[in-house]
Amino acid sequence: MNNDLAKEITHLVSRIIKLPEEKIDPNANLFNDLGVDSLLGVEIFADLDKKYGLSLPEDKIKNINTLNDIVSLVNDLLEAKAQRKA
Repeated sequence: MNNDLAKEITHLVSRIIKLPEEKIDPNANLFNDLGVDSLLGVEIFADLDKKYGLSLPEDKIKNINTLNDIVSLVNDLLEAKAQRKA
């Protein structure tokens, strides 16, 4: 997995949920443990869409529970996008 990508996404999420990056456990549940509500969730995914030029599929977003889930999904989508260009 791309370590730079994980750092970028952690930084983005940290800024939106107003929690220091070092306090965000990548395996913590975003909603139950980190206090993300639906509005913050929408903001996170909108920022990811804008930053990486991705269209995050809603059916995949429903399965997101942790920061690691987000990193994994974005990584997979970026790889698929790169393969389509190749």
